[in-house]
Amino acid sequence: MSSKPLSVRLLKRAAILFSARVCLALVTLVFAASITVSTTTYQAEIGSAFNITNQLTATDKGFSTVGSTIAATSCSTPTVFGVSTGIANDALTSGDQMYTVQVASTATTAQQGYNVTLVLASTTYGPVCIAQTGTPTAGQLINCEFDVGTTLPTSPYSFKVTVA
Repeated sequence: MSSKPLSVRLLKRAAILFSARVCLALVTLVFAASITVSTTTYQAEIGSAFNITNQLTATDKGFSTVGSTIAATSCSTPTVFGVSTGIANDALTSGDQMYTVQVASTATTAQQGYNVTLVLASTTYGPVCIAQTGTPTAGQLINCEFDVGTTLPTSPYSFKVTVA
């Protein structure tokens, strides 16, 4: 019966012992490492209000980033309700934040002009001017867009849209 030489057995034992010590060292490091837990608080708008008169309806389309700089539409020639969706806006600067409200006509919308304003926090934007000039048709749309600057106010904030 042949037995392994003593040096080979000692070498195997040393390798096993070394591996066990490495594993113990790694386990010790893992348990000794500190784990940091942090909390992040997210806040959003606190409220919104719409004040719409004269048989119009409005839909909040929210905030977005302005894609390209666009000149303001003029109140001397307001955007009119028509077959395709119109756009009435104040001056829009690329990269700024923009708020959009979509105003819709009804079958009983009066033939007149309307001013659309936005109050965000305590700052007033607009007016942008829209008008019903022809026979009122339900569901004709105008997107009213307001440039509110490079950043939104510190949260929480509120906003109000008035169409009168």
